[in-house]
Amino acid sequence: MVELSLNAVSSFSRDLSATCTAISLEGFSLVVGSQDGLLISWDTSTGAERWRVSIDGPISDISRDSDYLYVVASSSLFAISETDGSIIWSRGLEGASDYVLVADGSVWATSSVYEIEIGDYTESTIWRFDTSGELEQRWTIAERGWFFGSDRRGLVLGLGRPRCGVLRIDQGNLGHLDIPDRGPVTCGHSYGGVVLLGHSDGWTSMVEGLDCTSWLHAPGSVNSGESGSPVCSVLGHDGYPISGLEDGETRSNGGWNHSSNGPVAALSLGPHPSDDSAVWVCSSDGVVVLNRDTGDNLLELAHECRVVKCDSSNETIVLADERGGVYSINADFLARRVKEGPVENDDDDKTTRMRERLKKLRE
Repeated sequence: MVELSLNAVSSFSRDLSATCTAISLEGFSLVVGSQDGLLISWDTSTGAERWRVSIDGPISDISRDSDYLYVVASSSLFAISETDGSIIWSRGLEGASDYVLVADGSVWATSSVYEIEIGDYTESTIWRFDTSGELEQRWTIAERGWFFGSDRRGLVLGLGRPRCGVLRIDQGNLGHLDIPDRGPVTCGHSYGGVVLLGHSDGWTSMVEGLDCTSWLHAPGSVNSGESGSPVCSVLGHDGYPISGLEDGETRSNGGWNHSSNGPVAALSLGPHPSDDSAVWVCSSDGVVVLNRDTGDNLLELAHECRVVKCDSSNETIVLADERGGVYSINADFLARRVKEGPVENDDDDKTTRMRERLKKLRE
């Protein structure tokens, strides 16, 4: 197992100057959004900046179609040109924006209202716009959605209290699907025509059509019994759900577990020289790369602060941290760096010092 720094394996790194809150990588087109409302696009093949735009933050989510980016930020939905970053149109939402999804020829968004007095969300709104920004439908529900995705049957919204379970949106109709004895949904992932959902009680559920299957831990795992630790991130691969928990555990239904010292903030498939599609685990420990079938530790990447977002496409994975650092890792470059092994350098220290100086100048 090789140990390197995240900077050492990155083909390029950039700085958002604020916490990364949304990331989208498709082909060589990378778009990253920040807590402050800065949206930047880079070409991952060259590292060149394509454009940048500032909107009212924080940026909550990003979705794409062939021509536009759809971005929800603060209390608004934006349609943005993928080519040059120009804002085509924007629409106001009620409450704070949560998710955006392009599906069935429409642009869907969700927003929610948080009541400080009771310390909880009191209602959410589901919005359906056409691609020119005209409102087609809207629904108000009593729960906040904690995931918005799709399976073969239609759209799926993972719900918090009071109902929990999922809300299925099929041809403009809403229907509730209960997931018996499971806690509120905390996160989710769409892949291969199914939806994976993580729950607050440590369980993971797979929703396919009107059917639902739930797991607590990987078969044959060294852990047993009730977990109680919320699922922070889920990932689907070849029928094996993989879940990252708040207590630092990463669990695969393929039969392996991995332990970190802090909450698992993000999971993604990504490149590694000895594995076509390894599992990248981002936690307070840094980043660890695991064999997707066995859970064997392939690579550890040290970093000075917590990585909070990641996305992958083709042979590239991009990771972003809570200070605004963005790191693009290409398979070929990673292979060379792993072969070379650790080298003496202070790139991470220089990066940290530079960010601290920039932060003081902005204050």
